[in-house]
Amino acid sequence: MSLNHAILGLLSREPMTGYEIKKIFRGTPFLHWSGNNNQIYKAFAELLDEGFVAKEVRHREGAPSKNIYTITDAGLEMFHRWLAGAVEEPVFRKQILIRLALADRLKRADLERMLDAYAETVRLQAALAEQELDKCWFANQADSGANRFFGLIRENVLSFYASELEWIRKARAFIAELPDEDGEAHEPMVGNENEKAGSKMNPIIKELRGKRYLHLTGGGSPIGTEQDAIDIIALCVEHDTNAVLLDGGALSDDFVRLRTGLAGAVLQKFVNYNIKAAAVVEHGRQFPERFREMISEYRNGNTFRVFTDPEEAVEWLLG
Repeated sequence: MSLNHAILGLLSREPMTGYEIKKIFRGTPFLHWSGNNNQIYKAFAELLDEGFVAKEVRHREGAPSKNIYTITDAGLEMFHRWLAGAVEEPVFRKQILIRLALADRLKRADLERMLDAYAETVRLQAALAEQELDKCWFANQADSGANRFFGLIRENVLSFYASELEWIRKARAFIAELPDEDGEAHEPMVGNENEKAGSKMNPIIKELRGKRYLHLTGGGSPIGTEQDAIDIIALCVEHDTNAVLLDGGALSDDFVRLRTGLAGAVLQKFVNYNIKAAAVVEHGRQFPERFREMISEYRNGNTFRVFTDPEEAVEWLLG
């Protein structure tokens, strides 16, 4: 399936702007394109050249003009021909399988940690997918009776994550019976694998002017690993917010020493999941020079900033 076919399908429902289509792509987990401007407008240029869509420039007083795209008869014929054509083979790419295939020499504890980290990622993706499915454009179409298949689509998407978690459970049981370094097999660990051992994060949900944010207090639990970032993202999903206020103690020594790579990995996860984070530090706290440079660079972005004033941090988070 090409991006062009997906765009034609959306336009077969109603005329849309490129911005509206981009929002649909970004908010729908089973539309696997990123929906960035380069992709969308390159596709529209191709569809216009081929005569599959038409463009109307609509001028607005006091606001920029916008382009309204409509599918043509030729485009509708092309779209129906694609719908009735052969379906591509399912994509099957899982990094965890490659790692497991090459992991013969890992110790049992390392294998368990690898599976635990993967399970946490799957659970997080499942929660995000469910949230996005319930809010996406196709769900609204189903609610209005314009899409009778959305329930099947939702079931298919979520069943993938449920099946993956069941496979992880079986893999953990298999690995638990492998001989450890001492050559002896051990009993499987008992307990809830969702529990975060030693986690001291204290999430408080706050709201200002109708906007919600997550305040993580308790400096005893700094961001010391990538897993801590995943835990923060999971809390955001659980509480339906993408704004995080961090007490300054959350920035561990490893985080501010850029050579460890921790800050880059954590902030990339925040970018991937559209998390906006502000850290409030004590006035006068000293940071390494490279970290200060990074803070200066991030002041132009919309992902992470460091403040000394909590009110200023919240204003930026919710702005």
